[in-house]
Amino acid sequence: MRPATAEKLRANAATIHQLGHRYGLHSFALSAEPGELVATLDQGRSYFDVTGFETDLSSILGAAVEVVPRGPGVDVEETEPLGNLRGAA
Repeated sequence: MRPATAEKLRANAATIHQLGHRYGLHSFALSAEPGELVATLDQGRSYFDVTGFETDLSSILGAAVEVVPRGPGVDVEETEPLGNLRGAA
């Protein structure tokens, strides 16, 4: 499966935010890497939540999506915040 494009991620921002809420992910931003999102992971959540989100969103979009949770020691370039005012998949 090919990585999701930035355009596809932007166009599906509402879906990303809704699904993220279920998995304890929020404050999404696009990364410099194709198909990669940066997000904040709620306390008490785990990488199982991150991988569940990635799997579900990749299935919905028909393109691979990876999430990099913000945190200590994480160095990833965020290119733009992902607003949630756009359409759904």
